[in-house]
Amino acid sequence: MIAYKKRIKYSVLILAFVFSSIMAFGQEATPKNNKANRTSKLIQEKAGRPDIPGDLMIEFGFNWVQEHPPGIGFNTTSSRTFNAYYLYEKNIGESAFSIHPGIGIGTEKYAFVQDLTLGHGFDSLGNKEVQFVSLDSIYGIGTSYKKSQINPNYVDIPIEIRWRSRKYDPKRSLKVTLGGKVGFLFDSKTKVKYTEDGEAKKTKQKEKFELSTIRYGAFAKIGFGGFSAYYYYSISDLFKKDKGPLGTTMYPMTFGISYSLF
Repeated sequence: MIAYKKRIKYSVLILAFVFSSIMAFGQEATPKNNKANRTSKLIQEKAGRPDIPGDLMIEFGFNWVQEHPPGIGFNTTSSRTFNAYYLYEKNIGESAFSIHPGIGIGTEKYAFVQDLTLGHGFDSLGNKEVQFVSLDSIYGIGTSYKKSQINPNYVDIPIEIRWRSRKYDPKRSLKVTLGGKVGFLFDSKTKVKYTEDGEAKKTKQKEKFELSTIRYGAFAKIGFGGFSAYYYYSISDLFKKDKGPLGTTMYPMTFGISYSLF
């Protein structure tokens, strides 16, 4: 409980800091014809970059789940993230720093190591709850399973504070980024791929499975030009408080790369 409150406190501090920065710097009028803007536009034209404010960014990563229940594991190479975000750029004066609020879609996959999926059962008091369910209890003993995974999808609101070594030449600039994001669950399902009677089959079950409807976390990036390596840590639990299978807490982390399309 104490750790959970600390995570909430840290996330609130992160968001408060970033949003206050947006409000402060968003009130500064940016001259349309100053030297910095002309230089930036000239470099963009030479590099073939569209004259569009901000970035269209895609991210690909691998997920690792912290604090999962004993005996339950997730395959990191099959547990993947794909995000697509639009980030608006706001320079912080004439410094090398800029702030980037955005919006986009975050998709997640968490692949079980064991032949398990999410389902429903009853606790000792007869209350219905989400549980880890054996695939054999659904499809029958002897079925060959290729993959079983949880797929939550979110509308994300990321915010970045970015430093560039060459402020007006992003294609040839070292970048260091700190940020956070809040996501809102809009779709979730389980997916199982298996073979039955020699035929490859796939089943999906669309349900929330007590997944948290809001997620939030912090991330850091370092890179050059349009590419960056990034690390994301979820401060929020994958499941609602005390509603996860076996009453466990699960905090995902992601390691991956991001690329700015423009």
